[in-house]
Parts: sequence; C-alpha cells; structure tokens
Amino acid sequence: MRVAHVVPTDRICWLLLRRRLTHLLAAGCEIDILCGRAPDSGAAGGVDYESGLSDLGFSVRYLPFEREISLWTDARTSIAMYHVIGRGDYDIIHTHNPKAGLLGPPIALLAGAPHVLHTVHGFLFHDLTRGLYHAAALAAERWTAFWSDHLLFQSEEDLSYATQRRFKCADRLHHVGNGVDETYFDPAAQPEVGNTKRTELGWSSDEFVVGTVGRVVEEKGYLEFFEMAGQLAKTHANVRFLVVGLFEPEQSDAVDPFELARRHGIEDRCQILQGRNDMPALYAAMDVFVLASHREGLSKSLLEATAMARPTVTCNIRGCREVVVDGETGLLTPLKDVAALHQAVARMHDDDDLRQQMGDAGRQRVIENYTESIVARRLLDIYGALSNGQAKATESP
Repeated sequence: MRVAHVVPTDRICWLLLRRRLTHLLAAGCEIDILCGRAPDSGAAGGVDYESGLSDLGFSVRYLPFEREISLWTDARTSIAMYHVIGRGDYDIIHTHNPKAGLLGPPIALLAGAPHVLHTVHGFLFHDLTRGLYHAAALAAERWTAFWSDHLLFQSEEDLSYATQRRFKCADRLHHVGNGVDETYFDPAAQPEVGNTKRTELGWSSDEFVVGTVGRVVEEKGYLEFFEMAGQLAKTHANVRFLVVGLFEPEQSDAVDPFELARRHGIEDRCQILQGRNDMPALYAAMDVFVLASHREGLSKSLLEATAMARPTVTCNIRGCREVVVDGETGLLTPLKDVAALHQAVARMHDDDDLRQQMGDAGRQRVIENYTESIVARRLLDIYGALSNGQAKATESP
C-alpha cells in the first residue's frame, strides 16, 4: 500500500509523526512524506530532518509550504502538490495539521487520489473561542471535512463535536488517538538520568523543577506560564523553571521566552533550551510538568511527560482533560487562569506523596491507552478497510 502523508514541515513530521510512520512502514506500507522545510531544516546549526527521515526508510518530497496563509506561496504549493500526487500512484493521501488540511484534500481529489484522509490534531478553536474568529475557524474545519473522505481524530471530544454537528456521516469519522513510545519514555530504563541532567543544568536534587515543553507561541500558554512562574518564585525560594521550546519566530503569535523570564524576574532561575534530543532526561529532571496551552488535540508533550511518570498541571480543555484525570494523574485548572495555575503548582510543590502517586498512575494510563503501537494499529485497520473496498470515496457530506 502506497501512502503519502502531507505535513506542513519536515520538523513536524520528525517530532510528531516519525515513530508512528515507522510502525506503518514495518507493517508493509510504502510511505512518502510531502512537506515544506522548517526554518531550521538543514541550516547551519539546525537539524538535517531530511536525512533523518530518509534513513528511516521514508521518501521525502519537498513542497513550498508555509504554515500561515500566503496566497502566492499557497498557489505554488497547490500546483506542486497536484503534480506530485498525480504522478505518485498513491492509494491514500493522508494530511495532517490545519494548513495541510486546507490545501491537501481538495488538491488530492482533483489529482485523482482514490482515498483522502485527514487527521485532526486539534481544532483551530478552543472552549472559550467566540465571535468572528470562532466562525472562521469552524468554517476552515468544515472545509477540510468536505474535501476529505474520512476524518481521523486524536481527541475523543473533538470526534464527538464533529459527530454532533454532522461534519460527515458517522462511519467516516474515526478516533485514532495519539501516542508515545513507552519504551523510549521510560523512567525505569535510566533511573539516575534525571539527577544527572539536573547536575548538567546546574541544579541540585533539593531544588524543585517546574517544566514545560512546546512551540514557543502564545496559544501554548507561555504568557500564563511565565506569570505563574514569577508569582511562584516570590514564595518558594527553591523553585527552578525548565522551558524546552520549539522556536517559531515566523508565526504571528510567537513570543520571546527570554524577555518573559526577564519581565517576571526569573531569568536567574530559568533554563530555556531548544533543539534537544535528550527529552526523556529533561522530563526526568522535572518535579512537575505544566502545560498551560489554550487548545490541543491530544498533546504530545503532555503524553511524553506523563509516560515519564511526571505529575502534570494543565488546563481543563479538550484533549488535555482526556489525558489527565483530575486529582489522580494530575491537576486541571481553568483556561488562562494564572491564579489557579499558581495554586495547583504550589500544591504539587508541597506534597511529595501526591506527586509520586500521580506520576505512577499517569504512566500506567499512558501504557494502557496512549502508545504509538495502539495508534498505528488503528490506522492500519482504517487503511486496510479502504484497500479492501469497504469505504469507497463516494460520500457527499
């Protein structure tokens, strides 16, 4: 079976999809990746994503993608995508992320692709979105749904939302979830790696490390995280902050974490890192993981931290509240509520037993529900049904 995965950048594919696609490759799928180059892709001091993906057995075909709307670039991308898909003899075109979902499905159908799938990695709107932005975001989601033969969802709540609002017929809406490699993110594999990493960072075992991981943009909750950090630092002398960011200065909502650290008076207590390949060790160095994100599908960093048996504090939004069972594997706080975020992290700071219990329960929950092998099996079942002719692309939504 020949499948093309359409992703805005090679970096997204490397960070979020490569382990899952490796499972599909091992199951006999031939995988092409159609993507744009990330700003740090192959640059001096950057990452050679192309070689990394090629070494795993994927064929990488570059398109002039940009993650934000750009009429001229989007037109060039559409033309290039049309020719690649038209000549590729693909059985399935599978798109990911909002931008690929806007362009990929209609172009794939025009190019004659037999089956077009799109994975919803999280709606463009969150629980409190209202007004014109919400209407535009919902219209974009419906556009993608219209042109896709099947929609795949990471979040069960997103699936429920789409089903209730009839994005497509129910048999064309599927839950696939999200997952991590539980053998790679395993705290038992290297029990001392957290303390070793703390030493490298200049911190001792007596200090309390609050961490966050994600794209360095406003919607990932960095404004709330740093405001909470500033408040916590005033009352807890042993607190330190670890930020592992994916910097995207080209994004309209990009933030400067170094400036935020200075603004809130924690620059001497905060380590801000990027481009890391030692994520299990960095998670292990944390006492608590915080994700103040405004919207998620099913957060990869939240799953990774939970797999590393880190107790978590996150917002009570779709996706996050699926991963975190409030009071059992972590604590949920209202969206954009800095005071509640501060209170939850302070509670974690003051209760060693609670952190241990939540961390252990969280890892068990990941193993049972959120592994890459589970997601890959669901995808292979859907691909198999399509190849066997059980779900031909004839539906009108």
